[in-house]
Amino acid sequence: MRIIHDPDEITETARGWLAGGPVGFIPTMGYLHAGHAALIQAARQECEYSVVSIFVNPLQFGQHEDISLYPRDRARDMQLLENEQVDVVFIPRAEDMYPPNFSTYVTPAGPIAERLEGAFRPENMRGYATIITKLFQLVRPDVAYFGQKNAQRVALVHQLVRDLNIDVKVQVLPTVRDVDGLALGSYNHLLSPPERQAALQLHQALLAAKALIEQGERHLTLIERAMIAVTAATPLIKIEYATACDPLTFEHPGDTLPANPAHLLLVIAARVGSQRLTDTILLRDGNWQI
Repeated sequence: MRIIHDPDEITETARGWLAGGPVGFIPTMGYLHAGHAALIQAARQECEYSVVSIFVNPLQFGQHEDISLYPRDRARDMQLLENEQVDVVFIPRAEDMYPPNFSTYVTPAGPIAERLEGAFRPENMRGYATIITKLFQLVRPDVAYFGQKNAQRVALVHQLVRDLNIDVKVQVLPTVRDVDGLALGSYNHLLSPPERQAALQLHQALLAAKALIEQGERHLTLIERAMIAVTAATPLIKIEYATACDPLTFEHPGDTLPANPAHLLLVIAARVGSQRLTDTILLRDGNWQI
């Protein structure tokens, strides 16, 4: 496993050794878990080379968010990457990615950048768009792998690839969950036992909305109320949003859903104790990914 810190070196590697076959790329902020491992395994099966980046991106943190609180465990991460037989790990330094006088940002627009996560965390959307564009430029992957849990980021990457003519295929894998249904995430281990138990209600809220839709309910307000009702009895949960939207554009579907929706995303975001968690369920081609 080759470990690279310098952006120039990863570009040289992309032009040289990695040019010998399809490259699968998994961008991360570290504190890796089984969800990341699933992405790596897909990359190794489908591509000649696998590249994983670890970079806690300062541009994704807002004024009132403390980047120092993001969980880190480099030894644990490297062990997982060794176990998964990753070819290249790119761990850049912040001062190299954003040198003095850095002033060029990728600022997305439209519903993907402005609704839901974009409304609650506008800095995050611009920061994510900027770092993903830079990483694609440096690593030059053929395929980039993402998990469905972060559906709005996935939609944003699709928009970037389309609008900026970036030559990379975006591959999206289903959310990986713990045995009790909690979507895996790097912040989960920071939950206290009562908070973790409360966090299970996010998935249950999405399942309640799914059940309503399957029973024929099409009024979005009633579907949203059902999700909020599931979490209302748990004081540790403070809902930020719970709704449905188009999974590619994140546009509001209107007050009434189509009679037979082919594509729909159920999304929820909440504070559980001191941690902010998100979860999604996707309806695609008439089939649910839960």
